Amino acid sequence: MSIYVEISALVLAAFGIFIAIAAFVFDLRRRKHRGVAREEFVRAFTQTGTPDIPEAVYRFYTRSWFFGNLTIAPDDSLERVLNKGEQDVEDDAVLLMKKLGLKPPSEEARMRWNEQIQTSRGKPSDAPRFSMDSNPRSPIQTVRDMVLWLDWVRQHQNPA
Repeated sequence: MSIYVEISALVLAAFGIFIAIAAFVFDLRRRKHRGVAREEFVRAFTQTGTPDIPEAVYRFYTRSWFFGNLTIAPDDSLERVLNKGEQDVEDDAVLLMKKLGLKPPSEEARMRWNEQIQTSRGKPSDAPRFSMDSNPRSPIQTVRDMVLWLDWVRQHQNPA
């Protein structure tokens, strides 16, 4: 029985060391990253007509970072800079819509959105222009993409 206790303690210690190293590497990457001030970030989205969305996105991503004190830039990759996977990005979009008081688009609107992105890479006049490295399966790749997606959702809210 004591061998199991020793093995469990060893596994737990190894896991703790792994977490500590991962946190250290995460923090090193964060320190090297250079974003922009909130005011400059919001100015990059004057075409949205309202500062509410860029401010909410900036606040969401700078305050949700594990170590804090992170600034972001509009073209920061959600995957590379913020370590967000595809499901994380979808979850973030849902949380941001709730924070902004937006209703999720209907399934029909989502399908129209996806068709527009897949066929024209965001070129129709009412669809936002996404970053060049966006893939059609997951068009929200950068912080800019998230702001533009949320602005599109705001513009396409169904009247109550």
